[in-house]
Amino acid sequence: MEIRKFQLSLLMFIAAVFTAYAGNIDEVVERKTDANIIGHVVEKKSGDHLPGVAIMIEGTSMGTVTDATGHYHFTNLPEGNLTLKVRVMGYQTITKKITSVKNKTQELNFELEEDMTALDAVVVSSNRNETTRRMAPTLVSVIDAKKFTQVNAANLAQGVVFQPGVRVENNCQNCGFNQIRINGMDGRYTQILIDSRPIMSALAGVYGLEQIPANMIERVELIRGGGSALYGSSAIAGVLNIITKDPLYNSFSVTESLGFTGMEEIDNNISFNGAFVSDDQKAGAMVFGSMRYRNPWDSNDDGSSEISKIDSRSLGTRLFFRTSDYSRIVAEIHGIHEYRRGGDHIKEGWPAHVAEIAEQIEHSIYSGNIKYDLRSKNTKHHLQVYASGQMINRESYYGGSDVIGEDGKPTLKPGDNGILEADKTLYGDNYGHTKGRTYNAGFQYSYDADKFLFMPAEILAGAEYTHDQLSDVMPIRSWIEIEGQQYRLHAPIEQKLDIWSQFAQLEWKNEMFSMLFGYRLDKHSMLDDPIFSPRATFRYNPTKDINLRATYSSGFRAPQVFDEDLHVGICQGEAQKIVNAEGLKKEMSNSFNLSADLYHRFGNLQANLLIEGFYTHLTDAFALEEMSEQPSTDFVLYQRINAGGAKVMGANFEARLAYKNLQLQMGFTITSNKYDDPVEWGVRTGIADGSETANAAGTNFEKDAEGNFVNYSQTSKDITRTPENYGYFMFSWEPFKHFNVSLTGNYTGKMKVPHIIEWGVGAAQSDIKALAAGLRTPGVVDAAGDAARVDVLEDAPAFFELGTKLSYEFHLSNVTRLQLFAGMNNILDSFQDDFDRGKYRQSDYIYGPTQPRTVYVGCTYSF
Repeated sequence: MEIRKFQLSLLMFIAAVFTAYAGNIDEVVERKTDANIIGHVVEKKSGDHLPGVAIMIEGTSMGTVTDATGHYHFTNLPEGNLTLKVRVMGYQTITKKITSVKNKTQELNFELEEDMTALDAVVVSSNRNETTRRMAPTLVSVIDAKKFTQVNAANLAQGVVFQPGVRVENNCQNCGFNQIRINGMDGRYTQILIDSRPIMSALAGVYGLEQIPANMIERVELIRGGGSALYGSSAIAGVLNIITKDPLYNSFSVTESLGFTGMEEIDNNISFNGAFVSDDQKAGAMVFGSMRYRNPWDSNDDGSSEISKIDSRSLGTRLFFRTSDYSRIVAEIHGIHEYRRGGDHIKEGWPAHVAEIAEQIEHSIYSGNIKYDLRSKNTKHHLQVYASGQMINRESYYGGSDVIGEDGKPTLKPGDNGILEADKTLYGDNYGHTKGRTYNAGFQYSYDADKFLFMPAEILAGAEYTHDQLSDVMPIRSWIEIEGQQYRLHAPIEQKLDIWSQFAQLEWKNEMFSMLFGYRLDKHSMLDDPIFSPRATFRYNPTKDINLRATYSSGFRAPQVFDEDLHVGICQGEAQKIVNAEGLKKEMSNSFNLSADLYHRFGNLQANLLIEGFYTHLTDAFALEEMSEQPSTDFVLYQRINAGGAKVMGANFEARLAYKNLQLQMGFTITSNKYDDPVEWGVRTGIADGSETANAAGTNFEKDAEGNFVNYSQTSKDITRTPENYGYFMFSWEPFKHFNVSLTGNYTGKMKVPHIIEWGVGAAQSDIKALAAGLRTPGVVDAAGDAARVDVLEDAPAFFELGTKLSYEFHLSNVTRLQLFAGMNNILDSFQDDFDRGKYRQSDYIYGPTQPRTVYVGCTYSF
């Protein structure tokens, strides 16, 4: 309650201060000064006029863009000194001053020079305010829409991998659950934001990387290292901020991309974008939509998919309205509907509950946010009030059926009317319904002081509230009656989280130096005490092209139901379930980052070298442990425990070169991820006497008094599924005008991957070979019907993915373009070759590249 009182007092104080200083804010009035500015924007190298370039008047909400011919105009401007800034991704920012005069039209032209380093690009993730990358207190990497186009990325997952320290991996052989790893840390340590708001809930994050279409993304801002002091829980490894597209000028584009997974299965993507802006530039809307259909793909011809079927739709819009010269409202809303299915008999249209193995998920997601920006006329004060929300409905099925006969068809019981009408209670009862609701609202106020104590400073303070509600139920499995007693098989999950937060920071800064101290205080409903998360950053620019930074930040994760709880994987034909251990404590982190970001120009050659070191120490780190006593629920149960400490450390390297029509970008990461104490990754069944070879008959496994196998924990200090080194490169060449050739590559080094193997069931490749050699006897089970376990910590090999894309753009008129493109991903078909087979496979024994060799063709039409 005290923190809420403090926030209310803070809000009232900020409102009073802002009112006192912002009384000179213009109302929405029609000026008739006839003070006009006109001009054009051209590219310095080619002399071509550039359409769609934004020109802003600093310190106001006024702005315009160049039209299809590269010209712009401002009309009825306020009289006096104005600063016009031209800023567009891929070009150096230019600022010019002019004095507007009543009843006079003046001409002001701009000549832009290409900047492949995007050092002057605007970012918001570093300190919750707009600033350039050069001046940002922490290192921010930017992935713009051009990069997504260069690699033909249809969604977020396919585009973010071309950054140092970043990996995207597939964690489920059935449904294709993807997660992003930053600096080697698990995906749950990364906070995903949409327009700087934490509305990507744990439930949405399970498949969110693939569900967010690339055509709604203006850019992605990436911060490696702790960000809890700015954005709250789960921002331990880093922050991924998705900035949606703003409407700039009237335009429309549609793209069709037809791919063939494994050179055989269709993956079709259609997307469109339309921008509509009023003549006075006071209002605008960007409308975006996409459709994707992907057939399932079977890698090893066992009848079950390794890449799932996807059928998805998305539609959304981003709107703005300029309420005055110094204020505006921005809103964004989108909806996503996705159906995905993995397992067997998908193309035949069998319902999930009669397949041998199936993971079927259908999501309906609705997200939106609104923001009101208000600045004072002297540009010193800035107030931002915002609200956002996300609603998710999910229908799911996880499990397998025993009704498949030797002929490969379901063995229906007498009286059944056929496969489509088969009784779900007889053939499968793992249907679930999940609802997620996430709401976030808050405000922040910042003040630019010309001098605070000893140098210029920016002061920022704010507060926000987040509510996260989750409901998960499997209706058919709720209860079962055995010998007159009811047993709970799957207890419904009802979780409500309330987080009250306040944050503040003070940043002293000038062109050469900045020093920032900040904190965030969170009162989490799952924890008794408030969580204090401090941060400190130092930036030193001895010259314009040398950026040195040092950062410290703390982070936390609360003991709640996270994404993996709601992604119930399949293991040996049984569903996996994860629960929190009794008394689970919050996980805390302390992170340190040092970086040197160096730039230089050698004539026509632009060069950039980034060296970054990182170290994160986790305390009470979360880990999974298989429960020794499994209730009779057809679930393999794991519990999340506090495993002690862990250390994550390493270095990121990135180099960029640009020479005339050639561009090269490459990055490499070296990392070491270790628990302080050994943590369980699997189990093995004890052997009473003799070796496994001598035990081929399956008679010498160790059993307890009830006749059940005795399993022993297998542990390691390694944080699994994390390679010690990985990297990427992107090469682009324009041999002649409008024709582009790009080459991309991703390298994944060797890593340890847990592999759950049951004796004699014929799922793992090693088990299949042992059965064929007569070294194992099939069907050996204990009194509970469970097979013996011989889990292995596998050494996954290294992989190298190579991709290429060719494109040519036809200029049909001054404003109309038609681009044709074709390409291939994973040309060398570097892909996992030891998948488990059949119904009893372990679905999360998957590693390496997310897709096999894939060819695609397509076109983009725009005007």
